[in-house]
Amino acid sequence: MGGGVGWVIRDSFGLLLCAGGQGDIHGSSAIMMELLAIRHALSECAIFHLTDIIVESDSQKGILMLNGRATVDSDLEVIVFDIRQLVASLSRVSFVFAPRSCNQAAHSVAGFASKQGGIHVWDHLGTDWLFNFLTSDVNLHLRY
Repeated sequence: MGGGVGWVIRDSFGLLLCAGGQGDIHGSSAIMMELLAIRHALSECAIFHLTDIIVESDSQKGILMLNGRATVDSDLEVIVFDIRQLVASLSRVSFVFAPRSCNQAAHSVAGFASKQGGIHVWDHLGTDWLFNFLTSDVNLHLRY
């Protein structure tokens, strides 16, 4: 499976801290791609010295694996190991399941990265299309 991964880091109010994605990534399954996105996001969290992190993913099996409640598939062991190493370097990390409807911003970033290829990173300003997905994810209605 080829494509891209995307991640979005928001503060406790749902405001964008940064987002990014990488295209031209090949994985054997959707769960592998999701775990690769989590690994990328946690790497950025370490760079930004974030301390209290909640990782939301729409991969229920991936979340179960990361929480130690499901056996890790052999083809995912290296990625899960990397994620656990990153978690050990951070203060507090929780992994929770979130329905895809709550995760549109990350999927949009992944789609963008998949189409464009390469590595993309946005700061707290982001882009217009990303801003619109973020407000949709947090059910925020803005009036001008």
